[in-house]
Amino acid sequence: MHFFNPDIVKPTFDAQVNIHLIPVINVPLLRWIIFEVLSLLILIFNVIKHRPQHLYFRETSSFIPLIVSKLCHIPLTIEVNGWVLEELRQTGYSPWKIAYMRLNQRLNFAYCERIIPVSKGLKNLICANYPVKTAKVISIANGTNPEVFRPMPKSEALSKTGLPDTPTVGFIGSCYHYHGVQYLIQAAPYVLEKLPQTHFVVAGDGAQLEEWKALSRDLKVNEAFTFTGKVPFNMAPFFINSYDICVAPYDVDLLLGSPMKLFDYFACGKPVIVSPAYGVVEIINEYHCGIICDVKNSEMFAEVLADLLSDQNKRESLGTTARAVVTHHFTWEITSRKIEQVLNGIN
Repeated sequence: MHFFNPDIVKPTFDAQVNIHLIPVINVPLLRWIIFEVLSLLILIFNVIKHRPQHLYFRETSSFIPLIVSKLCHIPLTIEVNGWVLEELRQTGYSPWKIAYMRLNQRLNFAYCERIIPVSKGLKNLICANYPVKTAKVISIANGTNPEVFRPMPKSEALSKTGLPDTPTVGFIGSCYHYHGVQYLIQAAPYVLEKLPQTHFVVAGDGAQLEEWKALSRDLKVNEAFTFTGKVPFNMAPFFINSYDICVAPYDVDLLLGSPMKLFDYFACGKPVIVSPAYGVVEIINEYHCGIICDVKNSEMFAEVLADLLSDQNKRESLGTTARAVVTHHFTWEITSRKIEQVLNGIN
């Protein structure tokens, strides 16, 4: 296997992988063009040298993998991890950049061999917005590494994170509207009325972080919240194990991918409260490994949180089930085997 990545951070893998880092040259106005040209040259050179059976591309705004696929007659599979058009709108990208991305998707999706979205919701969006055959779009959920994300005593986790030893509700992930942390903050006053010792943790960084901090101040619950900012990957298991309850309060109108942090929560054996979002509700309903809640109803969300905080047996039961579900269905090894089956099915 050969892995191509911008020369920003060198990734590490457990398996034997040949890593090719593409130089990123910071020349004003020309950085993107230079990177695309270098990508084309480096990819073509290695394709000619190694003659791979497949090209596997995690979706970006590039046409290079498609060009190489057609020039070298090697099938291209595109992995889609989120609805990029909506993410660009949320982060304030200009209309012309959004139009470019739409053109990019239209051509890439039309001429690749397979598309692998990470949820059924994403598959539905792709098929509804672009003229692609349903049969070429095969949804495969993300996964986690249950050896890295594993249950541990809360005291051990707290010794690493420095969080208070008190009943804790936590979130970890990037800070964007679709993650729905605003709904957790809006529910917090009602939780604190019933359980005033409750602490809330938001671990992560992103566009909405300052907005969420301001909301917690406006609702006068900021003293009950810890906003950590960016968390290194190796610290994520310790933060999750510092929580008594993990929340995934995604905005059902905006989340259209397969949230990896949900599987990380499960792998750590944590009880999870989720919104009925695509890519989430199907898993909870099938495996009964969490609680689905209308998180936009602040009082209802708070009641579910307070009830679960007060019921240790239920928390432990949900956590045990969640861990078993991940190890049997949602590890990266299982996900990789499913992808391999798709690739082997390409003529």
